[in-house]
Amino acid sequence: MKASAVLIVVLIAGGTLAAVALAASQPQPERDIISSEVVDGSESIQVVFENATNLTNNEQDSVYGQVAAWNNSVYVIWQDSVSGRNYDIFIKKSVDNGTTFGSHINLSNNSGFSEHPQLSVYGSNVYAVWADNSPGNREILFSRSTDNGTSFEAIQNLSGDTSDSHNQEIAAYGDNVYVVWLDRNVEDDSRILFKSSLDGGATFGEAVEISSTADVGSFPKVAAYGNNNVYVTWNVIGRGNDDGLYFAKSTDGGSTFSDPIKLSDSPGESQVAAYNETVYVISGGLDPIDISGFYLFKSADSGKTFSDSLLIDADGVFVNPTNVEIAAASQDLAYVAGQVLVDGNEEILLLPIYGDNATSTINLSKNAKISECPSIAIAGDNIYVVWEDLTPGNHEVLYAKGSRTL
Repeated sequence: MKASAVLIVVLIAGGTLAAVALAASQPQPERDIISSEVVDGSESIQVVFENATNLTNNEQDSVYGQVAAWNNSVYVIWQDSVSGRNYDIFIKKSVDNGTTFGSHINLSNNSGFSEHPQLSVYGSNVYAVWADNSPGNREILFSRSTDNGTSFEAIQNLSGDTSDSHNQEIAAYGDNVYVVWLDRNVEDDSRILFKSSLDGGATFGEAVEISSTADVGSFPKVAAYGNNNVYVTWNVIGRGNDDGLYFAKSTDGGSTFSDPIKLSDSPGESQVAAYNETVYVISGGLDPIDISGFYLFKSADSGKTFSDSLLIDADGVFVNPTNVEIAAASQDLAYVAGQVLVDGNEEILLLPIYGDNATSTINLSKNAKISECPSIAIAGDNIYVVWEDLTPGNHEVLYAKGSRTL
């Protein structure tokens, strides 16, 4: 990932951007640099990303990587093809701020098709969910670790019905664990279901129906901040006037939810993140939908009200992003990772959002073949991004670490 020049982009007071491209003849570090303003408006946070590394590095296909972090521990989970049978779910961890990673653990290890793992961490507890057809139809399976990912407990089936359950997501805060998914029955009716655990994932309550007007193309997402606040978003596409982006919240740990509100008529895939009372919702492109950027919705009162949507394209660079992901660094600063077409190739771009300003991007992949499906996590001053990449010759999970310094 060598660059012929390094672009330093600084957001200064008043929202003005200053950019200086260092001459190509100067010695160049093998990293890219971006900067964005901190809350007090007098300093900038410089983010330095190391070169991407191959975390899976095998002859099989490794896809749909996800990352989570807590203090100096970083966890990466993915779906890996296994010789002679279907995909299994693998996880590995780092205990030195993502500098090195240990050996992987096979979490599913069965004869069925295990897919699209999701990951959350809080303290020493690590939580993983995935969809699996080993029970006979696709179910939402869950496993937890209470020892920082060293070992994982027996798998729990969270859906446990005859419907097709998939498109799962997970979030955790304190001892509360939240899982949301799409459930489609034999009549082809789709709904958004939710389950919560109040004892660190040891047990889960009954499923709560958040919406009965979803569709096969709905992707529910979940975020949590505080002991009881839970936020769920999802898209609806193919249902006429019902198409759009929806949001619902719970203030009682997921026991009950507010009536859904429609944030937008655009039904692109969404993501949600929270920090204190700030809730970020973004909506990007989807296979049948092209948009000129992504939509940002922001709430400053724990999801009670939202500002008007803001369409962000980073001055024409972040156009029609798919598989957008967001991580909140503070109430004023968030980072979005997306899969974006750059010079004819799909790349992974990272974009800081400070307030309503979002123009400086960094190309994390910058390689010869398609890069897709990013995931992002923040712990302290470190930003971790993983994605699926075909450049090594087969699908691998690549990883880049960024450090924020004043």
